[in-house]
Amino acid sequence: MKGFLKFVVVFVSILLLSAVLAPVLHDFLPFKFEKIFQRLVMILALLAILLLVKIRRETLVRYGMDWRKESLSLFWTGFLTAIVVLLAFTCTEALIGNARWGLRHYTGIKWVQKIAGCFLTAIVIGPLEEFFFRGFVFTSLRDNLCRGKVLPGMILTSLFYASLHFINLRKPPMALDPGFIDSLKLIAAPLQSFADWQGVWPAAIGLFLFGMVLNFAAARSRSLYPSIGLHVGSVLFVRMVGYFVGFLEHHKLLLSSKKVYDGVLGWIFLLVIGFLLSKFLKKADAVPLTASKP
Repeated sequence: MKGFLKFVVVFVSILLLSAVLAPVLHDFLPFKFEKIFQRLVMILALLAILLLVKIRRETLVRYGMDWRKESLSLFWTGFLTAIVVLLAFTCTEALIGNARWGLRHYTGIKWVQKIAGCFLTAIVIGPLEEFFFRGFVFTSLRDNLCRGKVLPGMILTSLFYASLHFINLRKPPMALDPGFIDSLKLIAAPLQSFADWQGVWPAAIGLFLFGMVLNFAAARSRSLYPSIGLHVGSVLFVRMVGYFVGFLEHHKLLLSSKKVYDGVLGWIFLLVIGFLLSKFLKKADAVPLTASKP
């Protein structure tokens, strides 16, 4: 329990420091205030890990970040599964009349910029979020709070993962020149989203399911690389598909939008990803938790 309390204290400190730094960085960075705050939380959390945890090979093994001969294969398994299933989802949307194929009209340079931006975003977000959520958070919750039990750790991590994304689901009103109070509004945004459950519960369920699939991939293989590949492939596809397909978003609760996770049809395809990964990924041999702690 001491380890969990330490985790809570460190995370609260990270939130408060992010709340202070976000308004300062917003004056210099060309990004939305919400994005700056969200990424600050991630980056500061990773810095905290580097400062508080001795990064040795044993630590990387414990987090599933150690490089093995099968790591590249695991990455591509996750990546290609995401691309193929999400392509099938998009084709299904088109067949039922909820999406139309159509290329955006951009110049050659604009296309290069757009595609490069999608790749850069996916490559940054995938490893960063997976190391944080599936590496540090899941491992800490599993070992300290859940006493080594994997399923409760997966559920708690997925709830935490989904709740952080509520910041983007229901954006509180921001000042033209955001300050510390606006940062506090973002911290409270997940709670406000829970209160407005009628509007956010479809996306919340989808994000929870996606988090569970990511956790499953990492836990089954005892490696972060399949979940990194899955996350990179998903972010890349969702960001790029809008340039080639127009989603009409009719009956969004039932048919979903291009986000995939905000409707019943999308939930089904997320479960398909999990099912396929259960077939593609071999279950790794269990390693005693006490032997892997740094």
